[in-house]
Amino acid sequence: MDNFTDPHTGVFYNKLGITDALELEQATKDASLRRLQELAAGYGPQGDTFDARRLRAVHHHLFQDTFEWAGQTRREAGFQGVKAADLPGMERPMHFAPFERIDERLNAVGEQLKQENNLKGLPTPEAFAERAAYYFDHYNHVHAFREGNGRTLQATFAEIAYQAGYQVDFNREHEKLNPARDQGIVGLHGAGHKDWDLQALRDLFARNTTPLPGPDAEAARHPGQARPLADGPTPAVRQIEQLRELVAAAPAMQQLVAGVDYRRNQRADALLTQVLDIDRDPQGGLAQHGAALQQLVQEVKQDKRFQDPDSQREAARFGAALTAMQPPVPAKVVAAAPAQYPTSPQPAGTAAFVQAAKQVVEGLEEQGYPGPADSLLRAAKAVEKSAYLGGANLQAVAEALTRAEKIPALAEDAANLRSAGRSLQEAQRALGPATEPASRAAEGPER
Repeated sequence: MDNFTDPHTGVFYNKLGITDALELEQATKDASLRRLQELAAGYGPQGDTFDARRLRAVHHHLFQDTFEWAGQTRREAGFQGVKAADLPGMERPMHFAPFERIDERLNAVGEQLKQENNLKGLPTPEAFAERAAYYFDHYNHVHAFREGNGRTLQATFAEIAYQAGYQVDFNREHEKLNPARDQGIVGLHGAGHKDWDLQALRDLFARNTTPLPGPDAEAARHPGQARPLADGPTPAVRQIEQLRELVAAAPAMQQLVAGVDYRRNQRADALLTQVLDIDRDPQGGLAQHGAALQQLVQEVKQDKRFQDPDSQREAARFGAALTAMQPPVPAKVVAAAPAQYPTSPQPAGTAAFVQAAKQVVEGLEEQGYPGPADSLLRAAKAVEKSAYLGGANLQAVAEALTRAEKIPALAEDAANLRSAGRSLQEAQRALGPATEPASRAAEGPER
């Protein structure tokens, strides 16, 4: 839901009572231009901290004449949104930072910028442009506001440049700014090649950045002021970059998964949902979806239809992005014994559990939750084969129940599945440890 927009007119809620989109756009442009000139003259938010509070203040100053919600981020109204990239001949969605994480990410980027002394000590426009493009891309990816992100960032970076002894003229090649910044968000080239994605933005900064005259500006540019990041990005920004890479790698992986999906696009659609869950909650999302996503990567890599270099590269990129998000593995690893499934009779309740699971699978599919349905079906098949409910299979059951129990039409089926699962686990405990597969690697959801 877009709580910034009047549902009756399709126009942003505004102080002026305007109900025509083009009229509001022009009025907003005129008013914000006057306020932008005030900021350039030194009237407005001041200081050397460029965090969430600072960007809110800049946005409020620019749009205070037009919007009641000036200075409010997408978080206040719970607005996520997806925008198409402004790149000729390319259809790629741009997923911005989760609205729940806006302040956290702005503060993380602002803190790292401060550690780098707000880009002071960079002696040439090219040196300034390289780091300015990097930070502009990070702030832009957060995309904190429903409207006015471009003007807010231009005002912010004009001030950052001024404090660093430079002037940036965003009007000189204004029509090239949106495509350049969108390339950074889409991230076609992947981890290790981010410089390629930022090349257009970096060149734009370099062409339109000039040194300011005067002793203060010269002092700001003096190399003695430089504070390069000796160890690379801070831990907080490094995690942001890892999450961005995972989200950027998802569209190509979606296409590959759709090619091996016997249920057409259900698992491909679920993949994006799972990736965005991880983006919102890295620890919880990885615990819930990480193993299933890695298994999808292996399926695609091994599928004979996708042995061409491009497909293998995209699958490897997505897999590497997932692996980068995983916590370090302890150094001491004990080799697992080969899988040995029980030869004794299945625990009582196995058939009842499988039947109950299939009922919930059907219900979830009908209600539009193909991801949990598919995971539950694979878990049920694995339990039917191994007679063991635990590990990744138990996790898939829990995920499906979380969804199903919120849907009144599935309440009874969900209760039956929960009861059947408990009965099966009690039967497993009664039979003893022999019912558990010796190798957890062999126990995961069956394909």
